[in-house]
Amino acid sequence: MKMQQQGMLSVMGSLLCVSGMSNAQDARNIQDNRTLEEIVVTAEKREQNIQDVPVAVTAYTSARRDLIGVNTIEDVARITPSLSYTNNDRLSIRGFGRLTNNIGTDPSVALYSDGIFSTSMADTSTPSLFIDRTEILRGPQGTLYGRNSIGGTLNVIAKRPTKEFNGEVRGTVGDYGSWRTDALLRGPITNSVRFLIGGSKDRREQGFINNIGQGGDTADSDRWFVEAQIEADLGDRVVARLRYSKFEWQDSYGVGNTLATVISPHNNVTVTGTGTAALYYNPVFGYSEPNPSIAHPYTIDTNAPAAGTLEDQHRIHLDVTADFAGATLKLLSGYQQYTYFTSSDSDGTPRTASFNIGVPEGGSLSIDLDGPAGPLPSQSVPRPAFDALNVTPDVRTYYHERQQWQSNELNLTSSGDGDLQWILGLYQYSQKWDQPQGLAVVGDDAIVNPFGAPPNPSGAFLAVDGHLETDSYAGFGQMDWSFSDAWTFTLGLRYTKDEKKGMDMARYVARSNGTAVAVADAQGVLENAIIGLFPPGTPLAFIQTQLQAIAPMLVPAVLAETQALALDVTQSQVCGASACAPDLMQNPGGGLRRNLAGEWDAVTGTTGLQWEANDDTNVYLRYSRGYKSGGWLGSNGLTPNPYADPEYVDSYELGVKTILAGRVSLNTAVFYSDYDGFQTPLTVSLGTITASRFLNLQARVQGVELEASWSPTDRLQLLASYSYLDTEITRGCCFVDTVDSSARSPGAQPVSTLPNGDVAQSLVGNRLPLSPEHKWTVGANYTWSFAPGSLTASGMYSDIGAQQSTIWSNPIYTAPSFEIADLRLLWNDADNRYTLIGFVKNAFDEIGYGSSTADRPSPVGPRHTVSLTYPRMYGMELQYRF
Repeated sequence: MKMQQQGMLSVMGSLLCVSGMSNAQDARNIQDNRTLEEIVVTAEKREQNIQDVPVAVTAYTSARRDLIGVNTIEDVARITPSLSYTNNDRLSIRGFGRLTNNIGTDPSVALYSDGIFSTSMADTSTPSLFIDRTEILRGPQGTLYGRNSIGGTLNVIAKRPTKEFNGEVRGTVGDYGSWRTDALLRGPITNSVRFLIGGSKDRREQGFINNIGQGGDTADSDRWFVEAQIEADLGDRVVARLRYSKFEWQDSYGVGNTLATVISPHNNVTVTGTGTAALYYNPVFGYSEPNPSIAHPYTIDTNAPAAGTLEDQHRIHLDVTADFAGATLKLLSGYQQYTYFTSSDSDGTPRTASFNIGVPEGGSLSIDLDGPAGPLPSQSVPRPAFDALNVTPDVRTYYHERQQWQSNELNLTSSGDGDLQWILGLYQYSQKWDQPQGLAVVGDDAIVNPFGAPPNPSGAFLAVDGHLETDSYAGFGQMDWSFSDAWTFTLGLRYTKDEKKGMDMARYVARSNGTAVAVADAQGVLENAIIGLFPPGTPLAFIQTQLQAIAPMLVPAVLAETQALALDVTQSQVCGASACAPDLMQNPGGGLRRNLAGEWDAVTGTTGLQWEANDDTNVYLRYSRGYKSGGWLGSNGLTPNPYADPEYVDSYELGVKTILAGRVSLNTAVFYSDYDGFQTPLTVSLGTITASRFLNLQARVQGVELEASWSPTDRLQLLASYSYLDTEITRGCCFVDTVDSSARSPGAQPVSTLPNGDVAQSLVGNRLPLSPEHKWTVGANYTWSFAPGSLTASGMYSDIGAQQSTIWSNPIYTAPSFEIADLRLLWNDADNRYTLIGFVKNAFDEIGYGSSTADRPSPVGPRHTVSLTYPRMYGMELQYRF
């Protein structure tokens, strides 16, 4: 089914006279259109025809989403050039993305809802009934949008109250027991006051990841949404709108682990896990059943369900628009908060009953009866085998996120048709964010009550937490000077200042064969047990002569006690054999913590030249400089020196937008970007050990984007989009790929061998993550008209090229290319009162991976985790308007 590259290019070649997808006609009136519909966007914070905007932008109206079946952010990413989404709230445009969501870091793509900044892509889940359009601006938006927009910006524009009474209800049913209801009502309250109110309930009764264990199928969902708006004319010149909306989710999957599954064999060999999991006995030790996900990625075998809940979410928007002679003043103010939680069964097995692990003999224990300062020499005795009792096979990951933020912008924009158009603005943003997460065991009291340390009620052998407070301020201005009928010059500048402060905490609690031996070997443990066997006052010298006879009896008894103990090992894990850094302090609840703070500022901007030879041709050349705040890698186990400098990008773009005869158009952009200081967590050598660091690298990005649409007849429309991305890291050495720590990754350059045997490698020449080299979509819709109404058949087919999930070129980090096809039938009545839609998504049930990651190798190989695309799904939707 997969098209070859040559075939794809021929398809694109045949559509070189066609227009951008975003300019297609409204599906409900498709039979009446004779020209391409005009799409008005606010990409540059003023209303403009999308074809007149001198930046690469795609827009999907609510009607367009209904016609082609764009329901989720995954759908938007699939059909938009250079846009990628990994199912874990990480969005990338042109290779500019986010390699970690750890607290203290920022995204590279900004999301705005009605002009108000949001920190999460959850706002893109707003049902399409409530959305007027979604705009995707590609490339740095360093002037009008500023912080966190070095890759681009998403604008989600909501529907507003209307002066005429109208409403719509929708109902959807589908496979997996899915159903959805939406309702929207809006209209006047008085001559000067209007309202909008509505809600949505979305339920999928059955998950499509089949769990043959006791944990229940994964990917069922239960979500609801409500929204209310009130808009008022405050005199002849001022309009104010207050908007409130609320989400609630109760899913068996979530943003942090959406459809994630492990497709590698169970490590049932090692006594403990690998990496961080080495802190606890291996919960899969001795488990003989195969992992069913290897043969069938949509099949798992676990005892605990996954979870993804969104609670306590509230979003409040206020916008006020005042029109004056020659200018418009706008206030955009918003507040949002939420609590998010996700968890999964980390061990990946259905076992729940505790079991024992036999630890073989090996090594020796030291006995020094009078201590290091005494005259008696220490003696070594063989360390015998022992049994680790009551090991739990049930390990869970958990992730909490609590956020609240507010955003305020005041801008003054020129109005009228003068040769000089301008905008000036002030911006303020503040955020509070907490992010506790970890790996917890179920049913092991030793982890809950570590020996000689404060209680550990979470039961986590690794628990991390972070707190962040951010304040950001900016001032900006941009002018567009039309110095002739065809030419316009653009110049914009922005100054941004970011201030961050927070806390980072980690606690490591270990119960393993290593801790059992360490406690038994600690000074005074064996010694006191041996001395206690003799009458008080027995000379130590005499006891010394009996050690070799006593040890075989006593040492197993001591190990039988110490094997049941857990220790707080935070200091040794974080600081090693050295003294801890001065900024680390004891955390009252156990573990260590530190305070973090930083300030950064930058001047960014844009300049460009635009040539509009006629009403249907727009050629532009644009330079933009983007900036992303510096930060730190929090909630990551107290990473040494966690700070990273800001990111900057200098981007150059040449674009052509053209329309022919009102039926065909082509939007093309060619771009080059110099990416300086992009932030990424990497493993580096620190003496004899390796540790994670937050570092800045350098890269370059270049590519081509095409969006096309052609209506050869009033009934037929052909669609196409294509992006080519050439991304390359140009500076980055020398780091350790923890999955391939002893042999270099394909394409990477070995630099040196570290004392622990790991190989330091260069990243130069590797691609940026989430930047498939080729990505394309083709589609068509055809309408038959009848007296009672019209029938439209629509189909979309996408091919997403292979893409890395990290900056390593190791194949295990690469999500292979995949294709997805969607099919739809829409019936519209002649009066445009109702629409009936039948749909099939992923019609050929293709399996695709949004991301591919791995942990440290074990004797059976690395633990390989992928995020799955949605399987084939079908259903029907009825829309009724009044």
